[in-house]
Amino acid sequence: MSRSERLSRALIYLQALAAAVAYAIVVCLTDTLYVSHHIADGGLAFGYSFCLAEGGVISILLVLSVVIKFVRRRRDLRWARVQPILLRSVSAHLSGADSVEELRTLGRRYPREIEQCLSELLLRVRGEASGRLTGLALDLGLVELWKRQFRSRIASKRRDAITRLGLLAGEEAHETLVLALEDSNDEVKLEASRALISTGGVTEWAAVFRTALRDSLLVRAILTEALRPYAPLLYESAVPEALSSGDPRTVRIALEILRAWRKSLPLAGVPALLRNPEGPVRAAALAIVPQLVSTRELEPQLLECLSDQVESVRAAAADAAGQLRLVSALPALEACLERGGAEATIAAAYALARMGEPGWRILEARVLSSRAADASAALEALEQARSERLLPGAA
Repeated sequence: MSRSERLSRALIYLQALAAAVAYAIVVCLTDTLYVSHHIADGGLAFGYSFCLAEGGVISILLVLSVVIKFVRRRRDLRWARVQPILLRSVSAHLSGADSVEELRTLGRRYPREIEQCLSELLLRVRGEASGRLTGLALDLGLVELWKRQFRSRIASKRRDAITRLGLLAGEEAHETLVLALEDSNDEVKLEASRALISTGGVTEWAAVFRTALRDSLLVRAILTEALRPYAPLLYESAVPEALSSGDPRTVRIALEILRAWRKSLPLAGVPALLRNPEGPVRAAALAIVPQLVSTRELEPQLLECLSDQVESVRAAAADAAGQLRLVSALPALEACLERGGAEATIAAAYALARMGEPGWRILEARVLSSRAADASAALEALEQARSERLLPGAA
């Protein structure tokens, strides 16, 4: 759980506690200041105070609900009345007329409505019209207004501001969007990331990639999928930079993202990663070996990793050998099957199943093993192979 998630959860608990304490204070004050003067019995007085406080709270909530609905209804009616006027002026501006002064006047009378109008239009138009609308938003001061709203302490206001800035054409809002990648709220970061991915270039995509490296699992999963189409361009700078980081966590997460992309990788630094002192990094590096453009020179290191001291590394090496159908790995896989832990044993069994007849013969011999883990893993892998769920040559 990330720090922001822990803070959000703690805030919810504190809000619930504060509400309970406030309610208890209201009941006590009602009892002390009013009810106890009229009812002598303490228990009865306290119960009556509780009922009065409960009725008061319900009444206040009911009044607030009516007021909120009334205000929203007025806003909806005002929007329905003003929208055609705003659309007519904005359309005239897009057609070549100079409607800036007229829209400024309307903006002073209907500031909320003109923001809504331009935001909805920016969401629907592309190309030259989007550029003209962006220029109009600049002339009306809306861009600066949205940038100021991004500095709000209220997360929903920051999110709305970033959503609107992300609709602008060109690079007018890129600086603010990049700053939003550091925001404490995940929704703000995701809105900024989506905008930078759709309107930015390699520099902005690299900034989003760095956000995915350091952020929560949820944010990382969403951004990994969003960045997939731009993976070949990120291989040139952002990915090598992350893989050369001195932070093992950053390197491991970068490798996990590369694996999730499932694209051919023209990376040259994998041999060094297979010698990394951190076991999780070596395991993550082995997981992307089948995706490399050329794997021949890595064969000796892969075989060496099959006897690694770390269980997860042996399992990852076995899986990579199986995907590559590395026949030279048969003896090492057999040894891994015999002496590995549960994870490595299962991975070695399935790797052998991918090898075809040579691997199947080894598995058939291990089915009779006195070691239960070997026998069960070998039998399961053989059954899947023979039922054509793991045939040689299958992806």
